[in-house]
Amino acid sequence: MAAYAGYPLHAPDGTVLGSFCVIDTVPRDWTPQELSIVQTLATAAETEIALRTANRDLRLATERMSRVLDTAHDAFVSTDADGVILAWNTAAATLFGHPAAEAIGRPVGELILPARFRAAHEAGLRRVRDTGVSILSGQRLELAAVDRSGREFPIEMTLQVVAEDTLVCHAFLHDITDRKAAGQRADDDRTFLHTLLDSLDTGVAACDAEGRLVLRNSALRALYEPGEEPAEVASLTAAGRLYDPDGRRPLEPDEVPLARAYAGEHVDGQDVTVRAADGRRRRFVANARPITTADGRHLGAVAALHDVTDQHRAATLQQTQHAVARALADATTAEQAATGTVAAIATALGWTCGEFWRTDDATGLISRVGHWTEPGHPLPAVTNDKPFVLPRGTGLAGIVWETGAELWVPELADDPRTAVRRDEARAAGLRTAMGLPVRSDDRILGVLLFLSTTVEKPDADLLTMLDGVCAHLGRHLERRRAEELTQVLAATQRAFDRVVAQVNDYVWTYAIDDGRPVVVYASPDSHGILGAQLPAGTDIAKTMAENVHPDDMPALARLRDKVFGGEPADAEVRLLGLDGVTRWVWIRSVPRPEGGRLYIDGIATDVTARRELTDRREQVLHDQQQQNRRLRELDRLKDELVALVSHELRNPLATIRGYTEMLLDDAGLTGDHRHLASVIDKHSAHMQGLVDDLLDTARIDAGQLKLEPRPLSLIRLVVDSVDARRPDATAKDISIEVDVARHLPAHADPVRLRQVLDNLISNAVKYTPQGGTVTLTGRHDDATATTTLRVTDTGIGIPAEQRPHLFDRFFRASNAVSQGIKGTGLGLAISKAIIDAHHGGLTAEPAGPDGGTTFTVTVPSCPPPER
Repeated sequence: MAAYAGYPLHAPDGTVLGSFCVIDTVPRDWTPQELSIVQTLATAAETEIALRTANRDLRLATERMSRVLDTAHDAFVSTDADGVILAWNTAAATLFGHPAAEAIGRPVGELILPARFRAAHEAGLRRVRDTGVSILSGQRLELAAVDRSGREFPIEMTLQVVAEDTLVCHAFLHDITDRKAAGQRADDDRTFLHTLLDSLDTGVAACDAEGRLVLRNSALRALYEPGEEPAEVASLTAAGRLYDPDGRRPLEPDEVPLARAYAGEHVDGQDVTVRAADGRRRRFVANARPITTADGRHLGAVAALHDVTDQHRAATLQQTQHAVARALADATTAEQAATGTVAAIATALGWTCGEFWRTDDATGLISRVGHWTEPGHPLPAVTNDKPFVLPRGTGLAGIVWETGAELWVPELADDPRTAVRRDEARAAGLRTAMGLPVRSDDRILGVLLFLSTTVEKPDADLLTMLDGVCAHLGRHLERRRAEELTQVLAATQRAFDRVVAQVNDYVWTYAIDDGRPVVVYASPDSHGILGAQLPAGTDIAKTMAENVHPDDMPALARLRDKVFGGEPADAEVRLLGLDGVTRWVWIRSVPRPEGGRLYIDGIATDVTARRELTDRREQVLHDQQQQNRRLRELDRLKDELVALVSHELRNPLATIRGYTEMLLDDAGLTGDHRHLASVIDKHSAHMQGLVDDLLDTARIDAGQLKLEPRPLSLIRLVVDSVDARRPDATAKDISIEVDVARHLPAHADPVRLRQVLDNLISNAVKYTPQGGTVTLTGRHDDATATTTLRVTDTGIGIPAEQRPHLFDRFFRASNAVSQGIKGTGLGLAISKAIIDAHHGGLTAEPAGPDGGTTFTVTVPSCPPPER
């Protein structure tokens, strides 16, 4: 080798594989053209090497993929966009029965698809060709396929549509007949299990390892409203259905039997109460277990609720009946029996309080005579000890009496029939009421009323159960009532005998048999009318008939005939007693038909003393009439004497006062002489006032008090009367206060009305101690057309027991007499007569707690209407 030219040969990844060279045996210079040719040839060699390498790798990969696909358990099928099969592995040949040589190149639809699906398959291929996208690519699909024999079976297919030179569909398929069969068997098993569980009366629930409720049979679902069923163990109490055995406190989440089992507990015999969807309260016994595999895996929990409502109700009924029987046995009165029954029933049923109401058909009233309240839950506003009495048809108890039927009120606040004690019940938290009539045959003896702080839905079974208890109570009350009536009757009989034994009257009752009297009852003592005791067995009727005075026999016969004719009768006859003394006896008899027989009740009274008193009374009455005539004559003479004396005294007194005034008008009269003249004038004025009062009294008695009423204003009369009494008031340091309206109209005699005012103001000043106050007020009332004057003092007052006599003639209050205050006792009597003659009014009342008196004068302000 004399000359060499070469270029490296590279693999596609850059690795140097060797060189491409030319050799010459003689030395030479290589021209650029020669080197370019060598380089071109080297490049061509590299390209050939790369193609051969890629071809080999592709062939190896294809062979490897073919071996993989041929060894795969799933059938592999590739098609082009027209659905023509491009690849078909051994599993596909085994699954469908077509060898690869037979399958490749044929449409896949006619080869493996049932005829009914081919049209849809062709439509899907068209969409793929048109859009280049398959909506089924990447999905796992369940389809129906057929094999070479025409057998149809289910397959599962995973499809991928890829774009190579053209769109190619690759699909893996496998037979899911066994899985479908297993799934069907599982579905059948679940259906069997659910049907079995739904056929049970026992409620069953189960949860999985995550606490999700995966099973609830129909017995359990019936306890919930649709859409209310919980989805997890933690939400079992959300619907408010599970309660403690008493049915009052909702269970806490960790107290629910299934939750306890889910937490790993074994639950046996847990008592729970369920408020079902229909509102009824049902009692269950729950058992629950955790579900654990043999290798210790926790799969969840299961609980079974056994409905023991009927058994519990029967036990409750038996306990209630026993409790009622004990209460009735321990009671000594009907009220105690009723109260004990209420307590026994309310305690057994778990109600908050109970009441017993007794009916009274005679008055139409129903009254509460007994009540019981759950300890620890006082209801003073509802069940206090004050009596409740309601008319029939009013209140819940009254409605039960009126209708004669059971009553259930689920919500007291919403029911208009609870208006009587609704506010008290709401304040006490009471929600539900139940009322039942207590009967004896067709008559309602009372009403049992129970109330609860929880909402209780109507329970017909409970009402039926309690109906028997009410019947038992009704029989007991009727029997107790009969016993009490018997005891009362016996006690009344004994009391009657004692009373009759203490009186002189003789009492009897006859029954008429065949026209002859038979003694039913007779007084134990006959001394009162016969003077001695009748021997035992003596016929009292015969004895009385034989001993009646002959002159009185017709009266006795008339009495007998009238009574036997059915009419009450009485007679007074003389009866010869066993002691030989004749007495006047008053006999009264009343017939009484009863039970088809005629009974005659009679009483005989010794009226001898009354007859004698009657005779003496007539004489005394005659004497009294004579005495009254003499007294009236003396009274007339007295009035005439008073009038005569008063009239005869007026002239001398007028003369004395006239001369006295002349003396006092003499300026030369001084010293003791003037003082003596003043004394004469003062006492003569007093005597003249006394004479005027006596004359007015005489005129009043004679009905000759004359008035000359006319319209006037009382303001001037008030001012003049007050001014006339101010000197006396000033002397005693008494202030006179006047508070009158600007207009005081009156229709009155001004002279007589001034006389009344002078008298009242003078008395107020006279009977008020030093430093006191006299107040005069006046008002006019347009509505009544009257004018009212009030004179109020702070004086000594009038004793309360003596006020009724204040306007009597000559009356003097005891405290005025004891204090030496002088007076005649005629002024107020005359004032009262004057005001009465005006058709007005004069009253007196205490001025206040500290003493004093207020006199009120009322006179009309306009003339009376003409008649």
